[in-house]
Amino acid sequence: MTSDLYIEPVPVEAREQFRAMAEAYWRDLMPDAQVCKSRESRDSFFEETFTWAGGNRHPHWALIGRQPIGFVSFEIESTTAYVHDFYIAVEYRRKGYGSKMVGWMFEYFDKKGIRQLDLNVRRDNPMALSFWEAQGFGIAGYRLRMYRDPEIGTPYEGVLSSDFVEG
Repeated sequence: MTSDLYIEPVPVEAREQFRAMAEAYWRDLMPDAQVCKSRESRDSFFEETFTWAGGNRHPHWALIGRQPIGFVSFEIESTTAYVHDFYIAVEYRRKGYGSKMVGWMFEYFDKKGIRQLDLNVRRDNPMALSFWEAQGFGIAGYRLRMYRDPEIGTPYEGVLSSDFVEG
């Protein structure tokens, strides 16, 4: 039952508890990426990705009672919201919590006058694509990427950060 779910900004004093959830999200989404292998990379990525003071990417988490079960991170520019991160812990998936979080986002964004919502879905995550399409989102375009080695002037193989697995 999702009626006991509520969403609130992650308080700064809960930063470390939130970080544990963010790291679980990264391991789930991109287990072979550098951010999952190096503490230094995790520290840097966390600081770049989430803000508490003066930034526009403050995370909100979904809670049942006082238990965090997921989070969303977004930023707003004029009448557009960019959803950067959206996560439901594995044991809470397929129970309606993700849809309830999206409903909360729609209400929140409506109050802010948001007319457009944008998000990216990794090509290796068809379940996420299906979820977002079920919420009413549609594919608006394709974002292409190439990683290059500037020292030798050639492209690397792979287009996701997790494609680069060290042997």
